[in-house]
Amino acid sequence: MISAARLAQLRGLIQAGRDALFYTWPEWLGLRLEVLRLDQYECQSCKQRGRHRAAKIVHHVKHLKDRPDLALSVWDPDTGERQLVSLCKRCHEEQHPESQRQFARRRPPLTSERWD
Repeated sequence: MISAARLAQLRGLIQAGRDALFYTWPEWLGLRLEVLRLDQYECQSCKQRGRHRAAKIVHHVKHLKDRPDLALSVWDPDTGERQLVSLCKRCHEEQHPESQRQFARRRPPLTSERWD
């Protein structure tokens, strides 16, 4: 559960476009480890598909910007569903395809020959 003071601080960070600073908070870092341990460091999305892959990311099911009040909640008190789940990098990128825009090619290559 997030305190009223921390929630106000988080909302300010979100408004300023600096919400990434939340992920340096000691409360988040401790809770992140708890969630990874709870999920035994396994990607929960892969696990549902019958695969096993190590998880290194803790994902907010309801996005931080949309529900800052759930920023430090493992469970959503309204629905009883998990709010924080452990995911591998690939599954997290599936959840956030918008984050891959930064890697989009900005202009076409000079020639058809490619070295990548």
